[in-house]
Amino acid sequence: MHVVINHLRLRDPVADTTVQAARAGMRLVVDAGALAARVAKVDERHLILILEFAGAEDADRIAREVGGPWMREHIRPLLAGDTERSVGEVIASAEA
Repeated sequence: MHVVINHLRLRDPVADTTVQAARAGMRLVVDAGALAARVAKVDERHLILILEFAGAEDADRIAREVGGPWMREHIRPLLAGDTERSVGEVIASAEA
């Protein structure tokens, strides 16, 4: 399993329209084949995007086909700077 984590630092406090776009975007990512997609709100200007994929190939494909275009349309114009993006293989995990 692979995860992609993006720290999104916004210029302005997160708006309801951005929350709605995030909900729709996470559904698009899962419908395209991701195992899970979440957005966590750290504070009014800091969101964390957490995506889980079966493998690196799925992460790359979905980023190209779905995630990249969605980010350019809905998130990139709101950012105060670049995203802090990390991609990695999961080496330990537990669930309830």
